Amino acid sequence: EADEMLDMGFYDDIETILRGIPRQRQMVLFSATMPQGILDLARQFQHEPLFVKVTHRQLTVPGIEQYYFEVQERHKADLLSRLVDLQAFRSVLVFCNTKRKVDDLVNTLQARGYSVEGLHGDMGQSQRERVMGKFRSGETEILVATDVAARGIDVGGIEAVVNYDVPQDEEYYVHRIGRTGRMGRGGRAYTFVSGREVQKLREIQRFTGTTITQQPIPSPVEVEEARASILLDRVQEVLEAEKLEPYILLVERLQRLDYTSLEVAAALLKMLMIQESTG
Repeated sequence: EADEMLDMGFYDDIETILRGIPRQRQMVLFSATMPQGILDLARQFQHEPLFVKVTHRQLTVPGIEQYYFEVQERHKADLLSRLVDLQAFRSVLVFCNTKRKVDDLVNTLQARGYSVEGLHGDMGQSQRERVMGKFRSGETEILVATDVAARGIDVGGIEAVVNYDVPQDEEYYVHRIGRTGRMGRGGRAYTFVSGREVQKLREIQRFTGTTITQQPIPSPVEVEEARASILLDRVQEVLEAEKLEPYILLVERLQRLDYTSLEVAAALLKMLMIQESTG
């Protein structure tokens, strides 16, 4: 695709090839997007080119809540971790603009104990199928991908899309966030914006005709409170549904050591929260 050729740094090579081909020719450029580099090529090497464009009646999928965070590049991984923990997402698709960024982010998140895999163009077909199989089955909760590698992904139940990098083109944004909120379900899309990228985000809003709402970066305290709330909900489910007699006997053993049941419960909750926070 013409735009991907330019993104990969082949502009000079394309110019060299085009200068060496016959003057009498038919040349067609295909691209899902029309960045300035493509338009420059058309003006330089095509004679009265005809532009054919498919327009979208509806650019963004209804039911998707769209947010953005202003965050410095070095703090993006921390923000992503907080966001996943705060919302308790179980199926998240994260987009990066480069293969190297995908690998770096996957390594960072794996070191923090997250269930995460990467997907990009340097991977073989069998490796891609393995990664996608784990994501579809729920074995992998976070999939980090480039735009090219993510083409054709159709996975139901993706709770959120995260633009870890602001997309290079407005239409990329539309394609990305359309991965969530499918089949009438709601979904969320988050975009991480650094510095002057705020202007790019404004262009995306004009292009899509939607409002992307700024959100404050969640604090560590908010994340811990959310974890505690989720944990208490799980405990309540166990209290209402499980047979607890064998465990009650264990608590009574601790009570004979002069601990109250309240102290025992608090100690066990503390152990479980530490275990979950460290993976």
